[in-house]
Amino acid sequence: MSWPALIGHAALWERLTRLLAEDRLPHALLLTGPPGIGKALLARRLAAHLACTADGERPCGECSGCRQIAAGTHPDLFAIGAPDRRKAETRRKEIGIEHARALKRFVQLHATVAARKMAIIDDADRLSLAAQNALLKTLEEPPGQALLVIVTASPGSLLSTVRSRCQRVLCRPLTDREVSTVLTAAGLPANDASALAAAADGSPGRALALHDAWQDGDRRDVERLLADLDAARYGSILAMSRGLGSSEPETASRLDGLLGLCRNAALAAAATGDPGRLDNALRRAEAVAEAVRTLRWRNPNRGLLTEALALQLARR
Repeated sequence: MSWPALIGHAALWERLTRLLAEDRLPHALLLTGPPGIGKALLARRLAAHLACTADGERPCGECSGCRQIAAGTHPDLFAIGAPDRRKAETRRKEIGIEHARALKRFVQLHATVAARKMAIIDDADRLSLAAQNALLKTLEEPPGQALLVIVTASPGSLLSTVRSRCQRVLCRPLTDREVSTVLTAAGLPANDASALAAAADGSPGRALALHDAWQDGDRRDVERLLADLDAARYGSILAMSRGLGSSEPETASRLDGLLGLCRNAALAAAATGDPGRLDNALRRAEAVAEAVRTLRWRNPNRGLLTEALALQLARR
């Protein structure tokens, strides 16, 4: 096996590994940046670097340490994250206090194979308040050489006391070319990769999600519903609301696709020099962006969310 390339984050990786080699890497890192840009991969790769037993470049991807990190079975790695909504909509979205307590017990033990214990908390913005408070003591006084990596696209959701005890590491969005490179490496045709990259807002994860669920028929349906809203009829508003999906994954995918359409419309409006058309396009894009944020970070009633969004999109 080999670790996926950290496209778009080469300079950041070089800085982190240099600090690690010089024994100056902070005990707690807070990886932040937009969703789907490779933050979790960066955290795993850093853990693999620590666990790798090769003499040359690390992580090698071939030694037992690298393989165990990739499989999530390394005895010195503790990784937690929110449940995958795509697998079970009804499962809790929250990371509870029991996880924070288990992490504390884990890092108090001596490393058995690697140079230090390693803990990764993905989707950390979903830590409950109690879990964050339980985590504070571990962040304040990390035992031994333990390394804690907290990953989130929404650092503002964390307590200020949690943020202040970590070294923040900002991961930037990728360029369209970098996103396209990631997508072609994942096996997508070059033309599809370029088209998806343009709508992905620098996020390969978003591009792949759009590829999986935002098919041509879906796009045409939502484009038609969006055009029908110009008539501002109640039937059109209701149809738009229903057209945004019946399940949470479908709604998330369609909102991401709709956001891409609205951004493209704003760019086209800017090119015309028509301020009224541009204002309307930007208003629509911001309304969809807010709906995306609400769905991603809260637990809304999807029916009310999509109806409210359709009304906002219809408003002139």
